[in-house]
Amino acid sequence: MIRNLYNISPKKAQVLAHNIRWQIMKLLSNDETLYAKSIAKILGLSEQKVHYHLTQLREAGLLIPVGVRPIKRGRAKLFKPIANQFMLSLSKQDVNDSKTTFDKIFSKNFCNNGKFVGKIVVGSAEPHGRYDAISRDGFLTGELCWYLGNHITMQKGFVPHYVSTDLNYNKVNGNKKTNLILIGGHITNTLTAFYNEVLKSKFDIYFSENRIISHNRNFSHPAHGLIALFQNPEAKNYWVLVLAGVRSLGTQAAIYAIISDYCDLLGEDTEFATILQGESRDGIRIHGVTKVMIKLIPSDY
Repeated sequence: MIRNLYNISPKKAQVLAHNIRWQIMKLLSNDETLYAKSIAKILGLSEQKVHYHLTQLREAGLLIPVGVRPIKRGRAKLFKPIANQFMLSLSKQDVNDSKTTFDKIFSKNFCNNGKFVGKIVVGSAEPHGRYDAISRDGFLTGELCWYLGNHITMQKGFVPHYVSTDLNYNKVNGNKKTNLILIGGHITNTLTAFYNEVLKSKFDIYFSENRIISHNRNFSHPAHGLIALFQNPEAKNYWVLVLAGVRSLGTQAAIYAIISDYCDLLGEDTEFATILQGESRDGIRIHGVTKVMIKLIPSDY
């Protein structure tokens, strides 16, 4: 998911402010079919040196994976800059000056004494679950963690704290005594499947095969996504946030709405569910949210 603007720290700015890395970023922003060997040929560098600088950019979170390309001896990973523009802010902005999804969802429900409390759960990259599925949504966790970390450190009285993620779906279960953020639909994330009945009973929204059903309406567009926030019936006083889609594009759309502070998509009540449709110009990445398909609160069922 490519962002138009990305706010970077001085540490990341140091990584970016290197002539070779800057040239690599410019090349990749214009052509996402390039890989290490082709970049080395264009820049007149050794492939080993290009690999080194690509690693630096990836570890700094400035590149995101966009696929693979078959080559003679295997497959080459393809990457794209996480944003088209980068901004270095010399002073912290007070995020309370404007309404954010962080205020609406995370500040009260997922934070305690300045720390994020909960786990972000994505499906396994190995075949798993009823559908023997493979999750491709793991990279979205980085986008969400960047958003959360940015807001947590900016909040008055909040202190920096690592956001915990759990990629092992077998060890995280529905009655775990913590808040849960579930990324991905019921096919790729077994915990989303676990809470499918809860979604149905609370909001009359549920996943079925490759579609979302609500009030006898079918939402099957690849970019249809769901944002649902509700108290965990298996672990009282804890919350569950579902960010999932009919396909990967829909999951991207849900996360895009969160990190872009589309507060009008969220319900005014404590618990809510929203089905939205993302905008994609290439069928690969979400560039915006076009409309809200349906918005519900528990009393609607």
